[in-house]
Amino acid sequence: MNNVSYTSTEVKTAWKQRNYKRYEVNFRLDTDKEIIAYIEANKERFGTTEIFRAAMEALIKNGGI
Repeated sequence: MNNVSYTSTEVKTAWKQRNYKRYEVNFRLDTDKEIIAYIEANKERFGTTEIFRAAMEALIKNGGI
């Protein structure tokens, strides 16, 4: 019998790796001030994932950049 036990952190990490794709985005403080200000002003209300999801959906709907 296999006596391996896993912590809840390990289980959650494994689940997230199977179910999500993660991206990291970097903005320049000098050239992306408007983007940064919008994210900062709205992240508590909507969350950063929803902000980026809405932006990507709008790009896709409108044919891209």
